[in-house]
Amino acid sequence: MHLNDAARAFLDHPYTAVLATTSARGRSQATPIWYLVDGDHIVVNTSRGRVKLQNLEANPYLALTIVDPQNVYRYVQVQGKVVRFDHESGARDIDRLSMRYTGKPYRYAAGNTPEDRVTIVIRPLRVSGLRLG
Repeated sequence: MHLNDAARAFLDHPYTAVLATTSARGRSQATPIWYLVDGDHIVVNTSRGRVKLQNLEANPYLALTIVDPQNVYRYVQVQGKVVRFDHESGARDIDRLSMRYTGKPYRYAAGNTPEDRVTIVIRPLRVSGLRLG
């Protein structure tokens, strides 16, 4: 599925997304996360060992909800599927995301290294939203 022009324009803003995943045991988990649109995919990033990564490795289907903080009734929801876990580009992509959201390269917390970063590439399957115009 291709992102339509209204959804793409909305997603160009660095709003925080909430990523919802389901564990292998059927439990829901939701996490605020940075994202960016890369062609027809959405890219997010995490560290090895995180619950969201474990959940997506077991079940690649997810939902992302992105809300305009100035108007909570203006949002995009993306139902998607992971098409790739990219361990090679993880450090580069967390820097891309950090520059988008903070204007600075990513600062690693103690115990977290560039080698720990994993990029998650998502193919949108369904996109919906309210008041995108």
